[in-house]
Amino acid sequence: MPTVAVVGGGVTGLTAAWALAQAGSEVILLEARDRLGGVIRTDHLDGVPVEAGPDAFLAGDAVVSLCSSVGLKEDLISPDVFGAYIWSGGRLRRLPPGVVLGLPAWPVQALRAGLLSPTGALRAAAEVLVPGPLKGGDVSVEALVRRRFGREVLDRLVDPLMAGRRAGHTDDMSLQAADAKVDGLARSHRSILLGIRRGRRSGELSGEPPPFLAPRGGMERLVDVLARSLRGRLGPGCIRTGAPVTRVSSRREGFTLDLQGNGPLDADGVVVCLPAPRAARVLLNLSGDASRELESIPFASTAVATFVYPPASCALPPHGSGFLVPSSEGRALAACTWYSVKWSASAPADGGIVLRAFVGRAGIDPALSLDDDGLAALLERELGDALRPTAPPRLAQVTRWEDSLPQYRVGHPARVARIERALEGHPRLALAGAAYRGSGIPDCVAGAEVAARRVLDALAP
Repeated sequence: MPTVAVVGGGVTGLTAAWALAQAGSEVILLEARDRLGGVIRTDHLDGVPVEAGPDAFLAGDAVVSLCSSVGLKEDLISPDVFGAYIWSGGRLRRLPPGVVLGLPAWPVQALRAGLLSPTGALRAAAEVLVPGPLKGGDVSVEALVRRRFGREVLDRLVDPLMAGRRAGHTDDMSLQAADAKVDGLARSHRSILLGIRRGRRSGELSGEPPPFLAPRGGMERLVDVLARSLRGRLGPGCIRTGAPVTRVSSRREGFTLDLQGNGPLDADGVVVCLPAPRAARVLLNLSGDASRELESIPFASTAVATFVYPPASCALPPHGSGFLVPSSEGRALAACTWYSVKWSASAPADGGIVLRAFVGRAGIDPALSLDDDGLAALLERELGDALRPTAPPRLAQVTRWEDSLPQYRVGHPARVARIERALEGHPRLALAGAAYRGSGIPDCVAGAEVAARRVLDALAP
């Protein structure tokens, strides 16, 4: 029976290990840190579970199937409230229906919401007159949106909805990699606006909030259940934490993995589920070309500040679970989730209000240079401007995620293709993770399963 080493114990690595184990392989999962899960972590504040990382995942087929395979599907719950506001011009303005990935199907609705000026709405409506469709290679999100919809749609809608949640910038963000749907609309329709309307009529594009799910009790349950399932199938020794891999080398019919502080480990196949810069160092001995390409994928650091306010101290707008902040507003704050409204089971027993504030953009973000107390104070002031609380928070906690979000710059799909070509000489090795074809949990789960299948196919007699 072949042995496959999985390097990295985040949700990608756990999924790859589970897929391999289900197929009958012996698996050894190696995680450098002393805990599994990567950016998935559930803390307990003020007596309730609160996420330090993502609080839900899109309900894609792969991740729902994964949850079903480990007995977690029946414990998946949806947010109690979902809907977004945009902080624009010093006010919270509700995102109107019909906005698809920041692009308004009916610009007049964005005008009525105060998100576009009359001039901006007229310019967006004139998109139907701009020659199309898009041809040629990859372009930046800014290049496409600014040309077709104008500056206001770019700054006030697309920036917070497409770039802000990725901690990126529209001027260098790959359209193909950031959102294949928009790229497809731009290439298959003379007018993107008319394409969105046709998609809404046909049901292909809803314009409504996408379905999100999370395990009851917190996202870390997904990590715990996956790890427990692996150990139950393969034994407790199949997962090693505190086991950083420093190098992967080829040997006849397999690989040797060097472990820091431990002896080498031989494996018939390897799935590398590390952030791209770490994967670059681990794979340098196998392929200098792949290593250089991996090293060139930039990452952004972010931070999450969780605040617990006294009961009734914040008058939160109705029909929403948070707001996004365009970078043009000049704020450190990128987004805020009304966590105890979105997930009522995580509301403190006395009615306290839990808010999560997000900060971080690619490049140098001055807010992240502050210490935790300074960052919490800055975000508290900005939340005060937006929500006007009548009392200060009774609790604040800052969590930092260094180099956590990969940046898909123009040409990213071609870069991923070059990495894969550079590793073609090692068919029993595969890469998976947020750096390649989507950074969301469903993307990572689907990518992990593809990587596991690739290695299994190469190992088949």
